[in-house]
Amino acid sequence: MENKGIWRDGLVRAFHPKYLFSDLFDVSGGKRLYLLFLLAIQLVSFFVIFSNGQFHLQVNPTIINMVSLLAAVTGVFSVVLVANGRITNYFWGVVESLAYIYVSFDSHLYGEVYLNLFFITMDFIGIYQWSKADHQKNQKHTEKVISRAMSVRGWLLLTISILVAWWLLSQFLLRVPFITPQLDPHPYVDSMSTVLQVFAMILMAFRFGASQWTLWNISHIAELILWTVNFNPVMLALWIAFSINSIYGFYVWTFKLTDRTNQKKEAAL
Repeated sequence: MENKGIWRDGLVRAFHPKYLFSDLFDVSGGKRLYLLFLLAIQLVSFFVIFSNGQFHLQVNPTIINMVSLLAAVTGVFSVVLVANGRITNYFWGVVESLAYIYVSFDSHLYGEVYLNLFFITMDFIGIYQWSKADHQKNQKHTEKVISRAMSVRGWLLLTISILVAWWLLSQFLLRVPFITPQLDPHPYVDSMSTVLQVFAMILMAFRFGASQWTLWNISHIAELILWTVNFNPVMLALWIAFSINSIYGFYVWTFKLTDRTNQKKEAAL
């Protein structure tokens, strides 16, 4: 019965329209300007066209561009809200992942497809974990999550796991296509960005702070390389926005959302 209550409270808090929009509108002052700045980057990129070696600004309402814009806008909502410890980030994350899967499949970046299928699963695990933390602290419907720190031993195990997973996934992408017969054109970069974000998402679901944002920041470099080679200005703008937000998220989760009195107790991974 307790698990049902955790699920119910978590899903209501993450998906109910009342909270979805109140969390967005509750962003005030400098944070509101920050959100608008990230959204402006996405909207400007929507009008960028690259042809004959030159950039142009014009309306290009193709299906892939519209879906890219949907992924970009909901992605900005998601990362800004998670940086502020708001559980509604998971709703926007689900919408972003569905749109991102479509764009990635169109570019044959199958690591990105697998990654976002994983993200959708982890979004629901994250909802449960964040809601469970609220129940354990007797702070039902709390607005912000308390982050945890990772031990040195945890960092060592994490690094080894990332390297092994990267090699295995790159070998898989080199040999196995997804639905279509065409292989991933950039298996090593794609697998690196995928693996880093898989582990970052796991750390986020279990409320680890600085460690998850370190992985997000490194993975964003790989993503910028990936979408520069497979040129998509909206996706590039999205990852530029994500990179900016990761720096902000690292600061917030490390210095604002950390319960330092319980840090040692929660540090073990």
